[in-house]
Amino acid sequence: MVLSSRLIVAAGLGVVGAGLLVAPIQGQQDGAVRKTNGGASQFKEGTPPVIGTIDLDGVFKNYEKVKYANEEFQASLLAKRNELMKIQQEMTQEAELLQRYAPGQEEYKKQENKLTVLKAQIEAGREQAEREFQSKEAEAMASLYNEVTEVAKRVAKSRKMTYVVKVTNQAPSGTNPNSVMAAMANPMIYFDPANDITQDVVYNLNKVYKDAGGPIAKGVAAPAAKAALGAPAAATPPAAAAAPKATVR
Repeated sequence: MVLSSRLIVAAGLGVVGAGLLVAPIQGQQDGAVRKTNGGASQFKEGTPPVIGTIDLDGVFKNYEKVKYANEEFQASLLAKRNELMKIQQEMTQEAELLQRYAPGQEEYKKQENKLTVLKAQIEAGREQAEREFQSKEAEAMASLYNEVTEVAKRVAKSRKMTYVVKVTNQAPSGTNPNSVMAAMANPMIYFDPANDITQDVVYNLNKVYKDAGGPIAKGVAAPAAKAALGAPAAATPPAAAAAPKATVR
């Protein structure tokens, strides 16, 4: 493509104009920098970085409050699942009765209407349950995350750390694709275990929780009730209490 001489001239003038504008602006910036540098009191020396690490997945797995609340959450899911199953069984019975009548009969129409109503109840119940439990999950995640980060801050400050980075302590395994993905997403290739505060955070969280009389999980494997509702797998328990005050060790 051949550029016209008019375009070339216009472009050249644009460059010249930009150069004329840049010069005074740079001068103003340099002056501002020199003026600012003149006031030594306006500058503070930065704190030398001391970086700590925390495995949030490990914290959640070992926090007794999470274990107990997760069992309670699964129990609520199971109760809702059983409620929907009762409607499903009633619907099955009504469907069997429907077969006794011929299409067009008055009784056939009545049974068909019953089935329509029951089906609507199941769908509405499932959708309502999904919304409720998803909302509880979101509230729980926010509350628990705030608890963990608050304690992590206290531990980090007690150990004179200026930054805490999230990492995973789970070694990748070819038999566990999730562990491989977690390792790939880990921003830290290497970190000094001496600066890992995971266990300190778990200790302080559990200490405050137990001292407050928090209930302990029974350790019973919860059924996959949520899958029956057609919702994602449970990741967090129901809404947690306010963030505890850590007794930093």
